[in-house]
Amino acid sequence: MDTFFVEVSIASLRAPEHAQSVKLLVDTGSTYTWVSAATLHALGVHAAERRRVLTIEGKIAERPAAEVLITVEGRTLHTICLFAEGGDVEVLGAYTLEGFGLAVDPVQRRLIPAILYGA
Repeated sequence: MDTFFVEVSIASLRAPEHAQSVKLLVDTGSTYTWVSAATLHALGVHAAERRRVLTIEGKIAERPAAEVLITVEGRTLHTICLFAEGGDVEVLGAYTLEGFGLAVDPVQRRLIPAILYGA
């Protein structure tokens, strides 16, 4: 599958009017969305907890996490976002995609509406 990027808007829950556009790699293999710690700090986002993740190299990493507002294709929802550090890739992950009811069209390299499982 070819990779592609989407432009989204990120904002703090406390100051949604101060959103910032970021370009994220769409990565359904990543559970969470990752945005640079510098961007999140500039928006006034404060980590609420830490999440442990398994990296592509097979190592356990721990990153600060917070709930943010994210706007994708004109819709805004809350999502969990990890604070990306140097060397981390900024990605739009599966948790966020599923929250928006979106899937990946690998041929057209775009996001499409998904039919999600009910029960």
